[in-house]
Amino acid sequence: MLTSQSIPFLELEEPGVHRLVVEQHRAAGALEELRRYEEENRGFRLPRVLPPAAPFARTGTVLLALVLVAFALAQWNSACGQDWRAAGAALASAIRAGELGRTATALTLHADVPHLLSNLVFGALFSYLLFHSYGAGLGTLAMVLAGMLGNWINAWIQAPEHLSIGASTAVFGAVGLLGGSEARARHLLREPEARRFAPIGGALLLMLYLGVGGKETLHNVDVLAHLFGLLWGVVLGGLLGSVPRAQVERRGLQLASAFSACALLGLCWAAALAG
Repeated sequence: MLTSQSIPFLELEEPGVHRLVVEQHRAAGALEELRRYEEENRGFRLPRVLPPAAPFARTGTVLLALVLVAFALAQWNSACGQDWRAAGAALASAIRAGELGRTATALTLHADVPHLLSNLVFGALFSYLLFHSYGAGLGTLAMVLAGMLGNWINAWIQAPEHLSIGASTAVFGAVGLLGGSEARARHLLREPEARRFAPIGGALLLMLYLGVGGKETLHNVDVLAHLFGLLWGVVLGGLLGSVPRAQVERRGLQLASAFSACALLGLCWAAALAG
């Protein structure tokens, strides 16, 4: 548009930002042309082309499911002679006392087979969508952090004797990550406010539909943990959405992020079992 008006400019690209630089005496005219352009094209949206899958999306989804199954088998069979549930569950009083590793270890524990299967099904769905956009390594690290932060906040809200286990806090963290990153993308595209916040509204509706449970199971469902995992996911999703696509496609970054997530979980479990 500036070219059509014979206004010379320089385009500078920074992470998440495009800057147009013009000569100072042309700045007012350039701003007026941009304002008129937006006014004339308000409500018009170009179709968005989805990028190809980020690295390790399918592989990461399968490996995540296998990790949850492995921990469940270890827990149910008291592997290494350990009471995995007692050592790693998100016990509110213990977390408040400083055992922060429980916020991570609880994500790998499950009450029974239906509990595990539920998290495997929905976890595979939402984690794959997240990994498709941001890669398995970066996506897994973000999910683990959202789940840990959700369990940490939940421990301070609930009664000291409250106990929580399950990967669902991280699964809803993935839902929040998807909603938060999409909301940020729509904000950068300067879409109408209703469309900007629609992904977050959709994430909350999914939480209400999937994360509350029915009358028979409501007392066994940690609704607040689901909610806090989702809300932290929304916050972290805004940060995740700021990572340039070129960085997302770097396999080195994905592998480093995956290693960080595994190391964090491994250290938390080592501390829990040693204690």
